[in-house]
Amino acid sequence: MSGKILSVIGSMFLVAASGCTRHSSAPQVVVEIPARFTGNFQLEMGVRQAPPLQKRGDAYVVSVPTNGKVITSTLLTDSQPTFQNSTDGAVWGYSLSVFKTGDGIPIGGRIEFFVGTKKEYEAEQGKKNHSQGVFTPADSIAWNLT
Repeated sequence: MSGKILSVIGSMFLVAASGCTRHSSAPQVVVEIPARFTGNFQLEMGVRQAPPLQKRGDAYVVSVPTNGKVITSTLLTDSQPTFQNSTDGAVWGYSLSVFKTGDGIPIGGRIEFFVGTKKEYEAEQGKKNHSQGVFTPADSIAWNLT
């Protein structure tokens, strides 16, 4: 009897584990960061009349301009970013915010992060915290650049 129970539990575990290995349905986003770019980046999404993001295969492509701001009609409510082309520093404080109606329908969003060294990021956070809020430990996580 206990052998059957263990077999059933093992089978359920394997089914659950195989479900975890499937590829996520979240869209891939490739963020191309130019060499020597440092500073804040902000992507405003779901803006009417703005151009859609370019696609390369199944991935959306965002090229970071020198001013660090991009506006698009594309709305990504769940995405998996990959950062490319930056030679110095790292990506710090990545955040994705989605704005919804009272019914829960996504209508806009924002992706923000900082590119640079940890010291530059902490200095930038110090400026923000001085005027706007409190530093959170989650903001101290750096993304690796490829």
